[in-house]
Amino acid sequence: MSRTAEEWGRIAVSLPGWRWMPGMLEHRHQLLGGWLKRRSIDSDYFNTGHEARLFDEHAWPDPDDPATEGCLIRLLGSARLARQALKAAGHYNEAHRLHIAFMLGKGIGPACIGAAEALGQWSGGGHASNV
Repeated sequence: MSRTAEEWGRIAVSLPGWRWMPGMLEHRHQLLGGWLKRRSIDSDYFNTGHEARLFDEHAWPDPDDPATEGCLIRLLGSARLARQALKAAGHYNEAHRLHIAFMLGKGIGPACIGAAEALGQWSGGGHASNV
């Protein structure tokens, strides 16, 4: 079963080690207005301390956006180490999916999220510094 971009994004923010990073494309659904807003996050939001107010349970990253993919790679950490950890935990399909995504250069965002989900956390989340 295939997941939507929103489903992937919501999984991403639910995992331990998640953090919003400059360059990510954020989607936000205003429940009362029923509209969807897209916004690219820049470093000014982080430098002025607006991160806590800016992001809430209604926001999710766009896993197909190239800049967001780069941030997801950073949050995952070393792809090689992630694949080794996935294999060691018996998640061979996710390890293969991550490998193929990087080889083809397609579906990298969802593959990173799937790997982090299988591992139960964003492995590089604590080490991802100002991108």
